[in-house]
Amino acid sequence: MATSTRTVRATCLCAAAAHDISLPAFAFPLQGIFCHCDSDRHSTGCMSLGIAVLPPEYELPSAWISKLQSTVFSQRLKHYFCPICGTMMLVHLAHDNGESGGGAHWDVCTGALEQLDGVVEFDCHELLSDTRDGGFSDFLQRVDGKTIARWAGEPGGEQLPQYWRSAPLSSTTAKKPTSSSASREERLHAYCRCRGVEFWISRPNSQSTQGITSPWPDVLHPYHSPSTPDDDENPTWWLRANNTKYLAGTCACDSCRLATGQEHITWAFVPTPNISLDAAGSVPFSRTFGTLRSYRSSEGVTRHFCGSCGATVFWDGDERPLLVDVAVGVLDAREGSRAEGWLEWWTGRLSFREDALGRARGLTEGVEEGMGAFGRHLAGAGRGGERDEG
Repeated sequence: MATSTRTVRATCLCAAAAHDISLPAFAFPLQGIFCHCDSDRHSTGCMSLGIAVLPPEYELPSAWISKLQSTVFSQRLKHYFCPICGTMMLVHLAHDNGESGGGAHWDVCTGALEQLDGVVEFDCHELLSDTRDGGFSDFLQRVDGKTIARWAGEPGGEQLPQYWRSAPLSSTTAKKPTSSSASREERLHAYCRCRGVEFWISRPNSQSTQGITSPWPDVLHPYHSPSTPDDDENPTWWLRANNTKYLAGTCACDSCRLATGQEHITWAFVPTPNISLDAAGSVPFSRTFGTLRSYRSSEGVTRHFCGSCGATVFWDGDERPLLVDVAVGVLDAREGSRAEGWLEWWTGRLSFREDALGRARGLTEGVEEGMGAFGRHLAGAGRGGERDEG
């Protein structure tokens, strides 16, 4: 009797590297893993790398590989992304020491899959110790009632408790900036994994509002919602904590998912006058530097990624040329991957949740539940953060 098969489609944002993956029906659901290592964050621009493990006997067609650009991640690992739109699509683990066996297999980035429910079952967060603060794992505690394991390193070792951090948020990162020279010159380093894209962000200052206008983002209020407030109620919504931090939020829209190959991306909203291309702040922001590539994903929207390692870096809207979304995964804050000394997290809405529900309801509802719990945790700890009580 012939073995029944099931086909799932993986695609990038521009669809140039779309491909059908056919596997035995018994292979489903595929094991899903979120890796939080520093390298994966800087390789994707997201706060973790979400992959589904394909059976070791699966042979990737050469026609699919030829459409993708590879980047060497380690001695045994390669990442593959679309060179046109930047979507991270595949990970390949080679044989150990080039010998047969040794665990060689392919992984597909889950955000590239057209369907998630019934296709992937997420099992764990791994390498959380790299985050120093738990990272995105604190936004995702359960999926469909199943608790997601929280491994400090590789699966099978030490598990970390919810809201773990390697050290308390220090007074130096949590306090408001002073007018001292050291505080004025402090900058947050950001870079992709290969460092072909590298820049620095200053603290909010007088330049963070001058001449900058922007409508409310969906992360705060759904587009076309009758309850959306007038823009002049909070004309500088991107500044939080008495104008000492930048707003950060989480997006699940189809375009962001496909642009990254990841389920969610976290964005920080930063004025371009606060971004420099050198640590001293003397080289102003530019949209053409290093290995940065761009892809026009829709009318009025340009997405920027590293053409060498594939990391998502910026979302750029024509309607607000002096304000860009910076991918939080490329930030290197000493207090941890959430950069809480620089960012205030909005936990009251998963942006464009409507796009995600039909494809990944269990995961979407799990993230919403986790974000709400995280917001309450922050409020209880007195560390700020905002959530929607409605």
